[in-house]
Formats: sequence, structure tokens, C-alpha cells
Amino acid sequence: MRATAKKKKMISLKQIRSAARVSREARETLKALGLGKLYDFQRLPDTKEVRSMVAKVGHLVSILDGPDILFPTGKSTLGVERIREAVEAVRAEQKNRA
Repeated sequence: MRATAKKKKMISLKQIRSAARVSREARETLKALGLGKLYDFQRLPDTKEVRSMVAKVGHLVSILDGPDILFPTGKSTLGVERIREAVEAVRAEQKNRA
């Protein structure tokens, strides 16, 4: 009988801020995580070591889950969609008042 291996839990990271004007330690941590350029995407095992590195550069990276993971290598359009929905809601409310 073959032993089933546990599937490792993975964490998805995206760099959302530039590494310019940050400490050398933060840049080296980004490099260790496999990031470095804006909007880089990386899937890593969810371990204590990786989580502590993410905590060091938490202001530069985002942990992805949900719809944002569909666009890992480019800019997310999620913000634009939310703005569009808000504008449509305001316009609908103005129509109802008139």
C-alpha cells in the first residue's frame, strides 16, 4: 500500500510596493522570498520561516486570496471594479431621487 503524502499548504504573495528607498535588510528579504520587482508573484510553502519573512516586509507585499489571485503577474483591476460599482450605485440613487 502506498503512503499518501500530505499536501503542503501554500501561500501566495504579490509585491505591491517598490523596494526603492527601503532598508537593505528588507530588499534582501524580498529577494529571499523570490520577489524584487513590483507586481512579482510567488507561491511559497506556508511555514513559520516564510511567515516571519513576510512579517518583516508586510508593508511591501500582499498575501493573495480570492479574486486577486486571478491576476498575479499584472496590476489588479479589483480597485477599478469597486470604484465603477460605487459610481453606478450613486448614479442609480440620483435617478431614484429625480
